[in-house]
Formats: sequence, C-alpha cells, structure tokens
Amino acid sequence: MSSISATVTVLDPIGLHARPAGQIVKLVKESGIEVRIGKAGEELVKANSPLRMMAMKAKTGEELLVEIDTDDQALADSLISQIQDFLKG
Repeated sequence: MSSISATVTVLDPIGLHARPAGQIVKLVKESGIEVRIGKAGEELVKANSPLRMMAMKAKTGEELLVEIDTDDQALADSLISQIQDFLKG
C-alpha cells in the first residue's frame, strides 16, 4: 500500500489546540486508516492522539504535512479537506 501526502495550513487564530485535534482524531479513527501529521522536517506523529498532535505546538499560519496510508485518492482528498476545515477555527 502506498501513502498519499498533502499540506494543510493551520488557520485557527489559536493554532492547533484541543478542539481541532479532537476532531481530527475522531475523523481518523472513524476512517480506520493510518494518518500521520507533522511539521516539515520533523518526525510525523500518528493522528490518533490529540495529545501527540498538540505537542507539535503548531501555530497559526504554519503548514503541516499530512500522510495517509491508502491508494484511494478520493478518500485521501476527502480526509485532507476535512482536516483543513478543522484547522480553520
């Protein structure tokens, strides 16, 4: 299986905090697919733990890399779009 990558931007004025992190975790768990997220140049974390994601301390305006373990481009695009929506605040 391959993985599909994309970049999302943290647009929430507070940065990546508990609410969007929790929404992303819920989405990932419901999808049943492994998703990793992180800052460019840093180790990506599994997006199944809000604490791991909040530990990245992603601030407003920062770009995050999202890696999704699937060959289904439509599914990956949907997940990425939803993750970006959660980061809008």
